[in-house]
Amino acid sequence: MNKPHSPRGFTIVELLIVIVVIAILAAITVVAYNGIQERAKVSQANSELNMFIKAIHTARLNTDRTLYSITGSNCTRCSTDPARYVLSIDRIAAASQTNLDSIKDGNPWGDPYGIDENEGEGSTQAAQCSNRDSVTAGTSNKGIATIMIPFYNCSN
Repeated sequence: MNKPHSPRGFTIVELLIVIVVIAILAAITVVAYNGIQERAKVSQANSELNMFIKAIHTARLNTDRTLYSITGSNCTRCSTDPARYVLSIDRIAAASQTNLDSIKDGNPWGDPYGIDENEGEGSTQAAQCSNRDSVTAGTSNKGIATIMIPFYNCSN
């Protein structure tokens, strides 16, 4: 008597279906992970910018000077010299008595934050009060707005 043939294992079609399903799940995971990383970087940049703005406000209050006179520069972001950027950060940190070491490394994308010290530039009162100080997330601005710092010596 012949015994009925019972199937053993999986067919090639079944194995291919499983492999395709696993590949689709892996692709969805990678896309979701990349989105989470980008949102985390944006969140970190916003947090660092807020900390930086608070340090600038504190430095201006502690020294009773504009950002321009604290950093000794009228446009730190305009310089290609990384030492000038670090020097400006150090001067703001010293004046505000705040640890800004995390900002020295730049934003989460590796670019330096843009510091533009505008208040106080010019020879007349009108010229000195025509532009506000600003801080940007740097060249990789990934949707993060430029933060305009309120005037210190000039009326808003």
